[in-house]
Amino acid sequence: MRMSKTAIQPPHGARPLGRIEVLPNAIHTIAVQAISECYGVVGIASPRLANGRAILLPPEQCNQGVQVRMVNEQLLIEVYVALEYGLRISEIAHNIMSSVKFSVEKMLGVPVAQVNVNVQGLSHGPASSMMEQTKDKG
Repeated sequence: MRMSKTAIQPPHGARPLGRIEVLPNAIHTIAVQAISECYGVVGIASPRLANGRAILLPPEQCNQGVQVRMVNEQLLIEVYVALEYGLRISEIAHNIMSSVKFSVEKMLGVPVAQVNVNVQGLSHGPASSMMEQTKDKG
């Protein structure tokens, strides 16, 4: 589901000098940055699975792992992630929810109604360290 533009209004009581429009890509970027700073996140994943497995998105496509909708002047954000195996999934998910909500509200001044975290898969460690281990063995 794509959203063309989200019109963000100035805070109540302020005199409007014009209209501020924030493209969904900007919201995605804020959310992706917040997610990637959370402990236990291996990567942003595609909303679709391939043969029952999570697809980790490369950095230039990470925005595809975040979906944003505007409902009653509030944002509803869906994120798709792969997490590190062996850690408490609920704790990481709550961290992601809090971090994304805080970052988006702080930067945009628009209330976030919900941040839904979809865990697409688990991995035995960050993708970068797994690639380094493979290089060391070769």
